[in-house]
Amino acid sequence: MIQVEFDTADFTGRAMELGAVADQLPYILARSLNDAADRTRSYLIEKTWPTSISAKNRSFIGAALTTRGARANKYDLRVEIYDKLGRGNLMLHAKGGTRRAKGANLAIPSSANVKRTASGAVSRSQTPRALGDKAARRGRFLFAKGKMVYTLDPAVPIKRDVPFYQDFTNTMRRAILESLPRNVARAMATRRPR
Repeated sequence: MIQVEFDTADFTGRAMELGAVADQLPYILARSLNDAADRTRSYLIEKTWPTSISAKNRSFIGAALTTRGARANKYDLRVEIYDKLGRGNLMLHAKGGTRRAKGANLAIPSSANVKRTASGAVSRSQTPRALGDKAARRGRFLFAKGKMVYTLDPAVPIKRDVPFYQDFTNTMRRAILESLPRNVARAMATRRPR
């Protein structure tokens, strides 16, 4: 999880200038945080991920990132965009590090000897499981029909290649400030008279 904290003094000052009253500030900030999280999620999916990664499955990041169950309310001014699938190693792409195998090894396909589909994924008939008895293991390598098809490694380095932190912080700040006037107007229109 990428944790970024904001100083709310800028936002509360701006909201007060727009005509907000103190008892409506938590509601205004919660709505602004949720609006900003939705815009930031869209930005990460549409701009950050595709420009940083050559993805085989383009819809993966949209399915992985969500705010469901982690949205702000006026009692808890916290919002989270998280990886609900947990398969993309998104934190490793953001920070860099080493991906370790859950089992014995990770199978890294040979670029020359493994057939790929039009989208770039390994075809089902060429996966290590499908090769099964047809493949022979020699040390760290899997061979099929006399050609090396996979390298087996217990861990693989992943370089820091997706600027999630910077894009999240910049987009959230900008989106909160842009949604603030609309949310102040809405809060003041629905405010109960005192």
